[in-house]
Amino acid sequence: MSDKFDAYRIWLGIPPEHQPPNHYQLLGIGEFESSPDVIENAADRQMAHVRTYQTGPNSDDSQRLLNEITQAKLCLLKSDSRAAYEAKLRAQKPVTAPITEQAIPVRPTAHPAMAPMASPTAIPVGRSAKTLNAAPVETAIPVRVDNPTAHLPSVAHPNAKSVTRRARSRRGNAGVPWILILGILCGVGSVIAIGMIIMKATGIGME
Repeated sequence: MSDKFDAYRIWLGIPPEHQPPNHYQLLGIGEFESSPDVIENAADRQMAHVRTYQTGPNSDDSQRLLNEITQAKLCLLKSDSRAAYEAKLRAQKPVTAPITEQAIPVRPTAHPAMAPMASPTAIPVGRSAKTLNAAPVETAIPVRVDNPTAHLPSVAHPNAKSVTRRARSRRGNAGVPWILILGILCGVGSVIAIGMIIMKATGIGME
């Protein structure tokens, strides 16, 4: 294949970084493809395309690509040769170490709106009373609870004389009903007696 003409790139679309191509790249199929139908159809398509350049100025490159495509097709259609070829490709690939996740240390920062709380200052024990201002001591003042009705003389402490008068009036009023009852009975008795007397007198006169 001439140095000036890149048949891999121009005819098959294989970039320079993938050259020389492996069998799968040469046929334009996925790597480690195992289907015989896919392999055979891809090889026939590539060969038909490359044959169109056999009569041109790059006929030597066309014939060389046809030979490489044929070798790739025969290798991949046989299971044993394909397995050996795939093992060779895997061995040529660089081994990459697995990427491990590393924890990023985060430095705790104080929130700007939250100021740190100051710790309470301990008061040392043993200082004299002069250096420390004694807190004012609240002294309990005894309070004498007066009778709430003491200031209401008209309600809580009535005059003794008025009480005596009321008691006497109640006692005097207590005998009034009995006097009325006796008066009524006497009146009824008097009426009956008078009636009897009149009846007797009338009866005697009639006789």
